[in-house]
Amino acid sequence: MHQGTKRLYRDIDSPIGPLRLVGSGDSLHYLVILKAQQPKDNMGELIEDSSSFGSIVEQLNAYFDNETKYLSIPTLFAGTDFQKRVWEELQKIPFGETKTYAEVASSIRRPKAVRAVGTAIGANPIPVVIPCHRVIGSNQSLTGFSGGLENKAFLLRHEGAKIIDGLVLDKRNRAA
Repeated sequence: MHQGTKRLYRDIDSPIGPLRLVGSGDSLHYLVILKAQQPKDNMGELIEDSSSFGSIVEQLNAYFDNETKYLSIPTLFAGTDFQKRVWEELQKIPFGETKTYAEVASSIRRPKAVRAVGTAIGANPIPVVIPCHRVIGSNQSLTGFSGGLENKAFLLRHEGAKIIDGLVLDKRNRAA
């Protein structure tokens, strides 16, 4: 999609602040955490439609209300083949678990591409839905999140992880 594309948008409230949903109304192309991110310049012309994204809003509300652990939101995003591979891999990280950047790089069979994986994760156009918040540093530390580290910590805690002294303990490595 190019810059002249017209897309619908709808702003909704969430526990991590207002979110802007951008896309066709049936599929999500961007999710912007408004208190932490600036909308991207390449979104095209935006037309507000407060009745759009109905099922997407319902799923996000259910996620934030602890009524579901799974989001099945139709998405359409532009990116390089490498970025898309990384974003697809992020969607495989289970609710309440984390992976390191190095683990993501290994799982896409590019173990030396840790920095490139980090760059691709930083370019994720649909945070929360494509769960980049589940990726942490190799020492289990909270590291970069386009929606802000405070929101990353909130999302990880929401999914059951414990954060002690800035280190993330998830279902895989939590002490009994």
